[in-house]
Amino acid sequence: MSNILSFILLLPFIIWSTFQPILFINASMVQETLQLATYEGQKEASLKGKYDEEIYKKIRDYLVEVHHYDPDKIQISGTETETPRGGKIFIEITVPKPMLSVIDVFSIDNTQPYKVKKYIVSEYIPE
Repeated sequence: MSNILSFILLLPFIIWSTFQPILFINASMVQETLQLATYEGQKEASLKGKYDEEIYKKIRDYLVEVHHYDPDKIQISGTETETPRGGKIFIEITVPKPMLSVIDVFSIDNTQPYKVKKYIVSEYIPE
């Protein structure tokens, strides 16, 4: 009886310690992928002086390929007007938030998205 009782009392800790590292690694990989996709998009946009649908498509395709996101749930917005050299352009990417802890498995409300917003200086020289 004492063995069963101790197992039942320790079961939540065993489940948490088993799955928490995996969820943390997944969340950090999502964050690193978003940073990389944002960086690559910023390089192209900096040379063009603006973000366009081609850059958005490359970023979206990369996120779908790496993390199998639903393309409809990825929202990307940025500076779409030509900005001359020295001006700041921005991009904001919103994706569904990955599970960060075992408790999130039992959560019903998982609507809070993960957002990344970055600025970069334009290198576009108008002719």
